[in-house]
Amino acid sequence: MRVLVDIADRDGELVVIVTAPGGLTAERPVAWTGAGKRLLAAKEAAATMGDPVALADAVEAGQASDAQLARYGQALFEAAFGAQLWQRLLAQAAGQPYLELAIRGTATDDDVALHALRWEALHDGTRPVAAQGSDCAASGIRVPVGIVRIIPLSPAAGAGAPALAPAAQWVPIARIPRVLFAIGSRLTDPKVRPGAEFMGIMRHLERDGGSIYPSVLQEATRPVLAHALAAFRPDVVHFIGHGRRFPDGSVKLQLHPEPGMKPGEEYVTAGQLLDVFGEAGHMPAMVLLSACQTASGGSGDSGDGDPEDRVNALPFAARLVAGNGAAGGVPVVVAMAGDISDTASRVFTRALTAAIGDVDEDVPLARAVMRGRRAAFHNRPGYASSHWIMPTVFLADTVPGDLRLVDTAPLVTARKRVQRLGLAVDPVFCGRADFVTAMDRLLDGDDKLNVILGYTPTPYGSYGGERLLRELGARAVRAGVVPVLLAPFDVKPPTTRVMLAREVAKCLRFVRGKFGLPAPAGGSRAMAVAADDGADAVDLAAAIRADLGDLVAELNARLPETDPVRSRHGDQPRAVLLCHRVDGWDEAGYDLLDMLGPVGLEPDAPPLPVVLTGADTDAIREARLTRWSGKTWVKPMPLGRFSSDDDEDVLAYQWWLLNPPEDQPVYAPKRDAPDDWQELLRASMEDRPLYPDLHLYKWAQKARYFLTSDTDNALLAGYAQVQGGGAGGAAVEAP
Repeated sequence: MRVLVDIADRDGELVVIVTAPGGLTAERPVAWTGAGKRLLAAKEAAATMGDPVALADAVEAGQASDAQLARYGQALFEAAFGAQLWQRLLAQAAGQPYLELAIRGTATDDDVALHALRWEALHDGTRPVAAQGSDCAASGIRVPVGIVRIIPLSPAAGAGAPALAPAAQWVPIARIPRVLFAIGSRLTDPKVRPGAEFMGIMRHLERDGGSIYPSVLQEATRPVLAHALAAFRPDVVHFIGHGRRFPDGSVKLQLHPEPGMKPGEEYVTAGQLLDVFGEAGHMPAMVLLSACQTASGGSGDSGDGDPEDRVNALPFAARLVAGNGAAGGVPVVVAMAGDISDTASRVFTRALTAAIGDVDEDVPLARAVMRGRRAAFHNRPGYASSHWIMPTVFLADTVPGDLRLVDTAPLVTARKRVQRLGLAVDPVFCGRADFVTAMDRLLDGDDKLNVILGYTPTPYGSYGGERLLRELGARAVRAGVVPVLLAPFDVKPPTTRVMLAREVAKCLRFVRGKFGLPAPAGGSRAMAVAADDGADAVDLAAAIRADLGDLVAELNARLPETDPVRSRHGDQPRAVLLCHRVDGWDEAGYDLLDMLGPVGLEPDAPPLPVVLTGADTDAIREARLTRWSGKTWVKPMPLGRFSSDDDEDVLAYQWWLLNPPEDQPVYAPKRDAPDDWQELLRASMEDRPLYPDLHLYKWAQKARYFLTSDTDNALLAGYAQVQGGGAGGAAVEAP
């Protein structure tokens, strides 16, 4: 149930207006206390607030004690509601999944100041309601409470406007959500620790029920960000980095500096970020800002009544929603107020995104935010207690109160498919960003890249080629492409044309079985052609194509229209062939290389891309240096140890330390860790296997000066124990 909270001037008297469904409307006289409209209080209590500026300073800086936070929250509670009205609202919401308080308006200076208050600290005199819910005396039910900010896109919207926007104006994302992680630094930057945040999100989404189609943009400048937005067209953009309040009171987000920029010029305003979206021609459905101050109010100076100045004085996140024109901006923005701690930000984000992508139930955004806030609130050792109030939600008024960001049906399908096809990898996959980027180009089919080669320096080392193919295969599933994985072939590879045809036929039977399809009535065409002494490699390629074409045609006929496989269009590929250790295939390897051309597997037909790995032996070396030289349809890339030039190796080690086996603690670099910890880790792991062994965790245990044992998992585990019934008290929470 959404309840609107507005502020208005009634003939010189300021009032808060509370509007609930069913015609319930109430007004309470209020007054601003402290210079700069820092805190709102009931009119009769305004003179007894003590020092509201000092109290607001402590809350906004994340340094408030529990007692200070309760005083602040109780002041807002009495200003807007009071016990009698609050119990009426709880009684009305007792049969609903939750009570959502929506702070609304941008038309006046008071509206702008209303958004800047920390409503997430609201306290009913017994407990902080956004973290623990509130007890309805009439029903004995503890009602969950969510808090959002509503940004009207129409100048007429505000107090007295309709309570709910038409739900038809919002359509949930109907595919595997494309999420662009835009990071203004390196993933390994300990001052931001974006790697930790990204890895935590990925782990929860992929292991605990959800799924996303991610792309990572490191050292994001404005031009690079615009290009990524236009090419990837993400549904969600997650900015991870620094937010900063400047001396003029404005709040800006740090991107990576461009050549020739002076210090500070890499920070962008919300208006400039909207310009980047406009340049890219793409507006995401949601922006998540894991950056300090981006939900905080601006300078508080909205000019001399100029509406544009007033909008610019809104919090950074609210400004993104308001947009640069009448059509508005980003419909949903989640941002951080104040200087939020790393752990609070990460735990909130992990719980939020896991709830949004929950494949067991469709979780509305408001419910997901409540879960995230509770996760950051419960069992919160080691950081300031008030940081759980910092995450803040801003919505356009066209977004309904029961918003579901994602239709989870495609997520369920993709996750099950990845598991059934044996494409899941453990530990969590990391690195190889160049291969992932190339795979996205190949799957989208836009620039006609249809062959990717990962070649290793020698035939003796193992550099994760099979893991890479399985991860790229899982990525194909999320894009709606059917992967056919010819692997593993470290031993007993197919060395003849007949053996290759047999492996293809076996893999297709496996894929058909996992999709619930019977074997083809006419048998394998590839097997029949391979047995023909007069056939050549081109004939075999055509037969493999025909077998794959039959598979795709049957899937299109049998799968529901909502299935990701049926979402493909135009010249986009429908299947991809993934080939492991081609260097050991002998005659079959030469055949495969002869089959490859501008559309992937030749002859000419719709694109059938191929990804292959293998040592840089004669056949592969000759192909990449001679036949494929200068060809745009193929991209050969070295597949060796993780690179130290771009910190890919340190990122990999950090990934595993944050996602260890169950019997190992979780470690993360300290925010003030000196840079040489990375070099010491590299030296320690130089002669070790590429993938982690016990040595990595022993090193981390000794490196207490550089690393800290992270509390994320303990926080989430503690939250899981209290998720169903709140913290303390005998009241029963509504389901």
